[in-house]
Amino acid sequence: MSAPFSPESIRQRLSTEQISSAQADRLAEAIAGSLRGTCKEWFPGTDYDNWRQMLPEPLLDVLVQLLTWDKNGQIVADHLPTAAAACIFLDLQNSAIPVG
Repeated sequence: MSAPFSPESIRQRLSTEQISSAQADRLAEAIAGSLRGTCKEWFPGTDYDNWRQMLPEPLLDVLVQLLTWDKNGQIVADHLPTAAAACIFLDLQNSAIPVG
C-alpha cells in the first residue's frame, strides 16, 4: 500500500514543482510536521500512521496548489484560497446535502 503522506511521497510530489530539491525537502518536512500536529491536536489518541493512510491522495495536490511565495521569498499557504477551501470544507462537513 502506498503512503502518499509519508515525507518521501510528499518530496516526490514536490519534485514536480518549480522549487529546488532543498526547498522541496524543507517543505516536505513542514507538511509532514503539520500533518502530525493536526492529528495530535484534532484527533488525540489516534494512531498517526493509520490516520494519514486514510487521507485521500488528492488532498496532497490540494495542499501543494495552495502554496505560494510571500514577499520575503518564503513558501507559505496562499491566504484567500486556503481560507476559502477551509470554509467550504467546514460548510460541507456541517451540512446535509440531499442527493435525491
